[in-house]
Amino acid sequence: MRNIFIFILRYHVLITFVIFEILTFSMLINSNFYNSSRFLSSSNFFIGKSVNYFNNFQQYFFLKDINEILIEENTSLKNKLNLKFKKNNLNQKTEYIEANVIKNSTSLKKNYITINKGSIHGIEPGMGVCNHMGVVGIIRDISSNFSTIISILNTKSLISTRINNTNHFGELVWNGISREFAQLNSIEKYVDIAIGDSLFTNSYSNIFPEDILIGTINRFSILNEENFYNIEVNLSVDFSNIYNVYVIKNNLKNEREKLESGTYEK
Repeated sequence: MRNIFIFILRYHVLITFVIFEILTFSMLINSNFYNSSRFLSSSNFFIGKSVNYFNNFQQYFFLKDINEILIEENTSLKNKLNLKFKKNNLNQKTEYIEANVIKNSTSLKKNYITINKGSIHGIEPGMGVCNHMGVVGIIRDISSNFSTIISILNTKSLISTRINNTNHFGELVWNGISREFAQLNSIEKYVDIAIGDSLFTNSYSNIFPEDILIGTINRFSILNEENFYNIEVNLSVDFSNIYNVYVIKNNLKNEREKLESGTYEK
């Protein structure tokens, strides 16, 4: 109590000045409708701005949690839809394993991606990988908790591809030049193609299910003495901005491979 009295005595001039300033300002606001309305309008403006900035600041830190929840829900829905599809159509059943990209290269001739899921999560070499935009690559090596992916942006990459408008099949490769474009081989010159035609995965491979987007035809050419097009493909995935991916598990892969290997060896 004694300290409070000492504080008041020491700063009584400043305290008195502040009190009179508050009283004067209050009388000025209340004595004139225009001043009062301008004050309330300004107060509401600054309070509204402050609340908006606070909400934006708060939402920024919650975005990652919300994104993780949405990814988990999306993975669950993909698996449920595939299970329902199998029951209704007796077709290939696939499962999706969500993972985060922890390392990615795009400037090399042989680019790889590292993800934070491995063998303990059910991942095996040779599994396909995609994201919400399309095909990303194929699992190469695994450890217990991590896996590496052969990116489409790798000169060793080879993806079986179908042209949507014609259903003709080809192989998607990468020439090591641009991270935005790949090349489609083995499309004969009699096939009617056009710029903008969509390319999807096909059933020839056990790696990907059908109809995952790969990209669109950006341009094409052909020389008179050649029998095949030179096709440039605009990739659907932005490889400079990959964070979440889905590893695709084909539960009927072994059964199909066993059957086909026995058939073609006869």
